[in-house]
Amino acid sequence: MAHKSFAVIGLGQFGRSVVHELVDNKMDVIAIDNNEEIANQVAAELPTTFIADSTDEKALREIGVNDVDVAVVAFGDNQQASVLTTVILRELGIKNIIVRVDDDYYVPIMKKLGATEVITPQKAAGAALANRIGNEDFQDYYKLDSKYSVVSIIVNPAFMPITLKEMSPKTFYGVNVVLIKRGNKSFVPGGTDSLLPDDTVYVVGTAKEITTFREAINGKRRRK
Repeated sequence: MAHKSFAVIGLGQFGRSVVHELVDNKMDVIAIDNNEEIANQVAAELPTTFIADSTDEKALREIGVNDVDVAVVAFGDNQQASVLTTVILRELGIKNIIVRVDDDYYVPIMKKLGATEVITPQKAAGAALANRIGNEDFQDYYKLDSKYSVVSIIVNPAFMPITLKEMSPKTFYGVNVVLIKRGNKSFVPGGTDSLLPDDTVYVVGTAKEITTFREAINGKRRRK
């Protein structure tokens, strides 16, 4: 697999989290912000951090943004700058441009301007929160697309241990068990591995499938 290079433009909380994960995964990263103080904070972790105006095409060329494989426009509070930056990135020939927006109104606009992917983290965070507080045994909720999600579920302490082969979650519930966390240990389970009380189990499926699986291992929730 070819080694990809990235430019992350906008180093707020969201942008910095993207940079951190890319660096942890040993990727080549250029980080950019027009705020000197913020850029200097990130530079402590990533030497290839630059102070620059992303709406200045010349500045982006000098930094070398035109040579990256993927550009992430990570600021969502300045739509005018996001629009201009996206257009410039397209003109620079960047094939993969990922743009963050905080207003659904701008999603089709950004796509028309050249964004290959538009994400709305605040909307995703809201959906995750609603699902988590609506199901007390859900720990994490990640929406993969309009249909599928990844959810982590704490197994009821009274649950009777059973192997995944015996339980057959894909056949009977439509979900895939992709990870089990047991104490400080996490592992990708096989058919002979058992689901135990107090495990945290990560499953992939539709909302209906995941709910059915949760009810099977933890019992149906009753209205108070």
